[in-house]
Amino acid sequence: MQRFPLLAQAGLAHHWAGLYEMSPDAHPLIGRLEPIENAYVVAGFSGHGFMHGPIAGKLLAEVILDGSASSLDIGVLSPTRFALHSAAPHEYNVV
Repeated sequence: MQRFPLLAQAGLAHHWAGLYEMSPDAHPLIGRLEPIENAYVVAGFSGHGFMHGPIAGKLLAEVILDGSASSLDIGVLSPTRFALHSAAPHEYNVV
């Protein structure tokens, strides 16, 4: 405000925030929340959830209906990976 004192009286016309939800290893969480029965999670897509939503929904539906995903191996995306101290491999292209 020292350089532009007039900005002290300026109001905001609008504001916007783009929040990212991320896991500690920057990979999504897809699967059952053990040990809670019938609790599942699909989260941590770091702003890409809308884009990844269709396949994430399909994978979770497979987990719920069949006990495991058959379309893709989602073992590295398990919510239990942090409790097991085995985070997913580092991805260098994650935003």
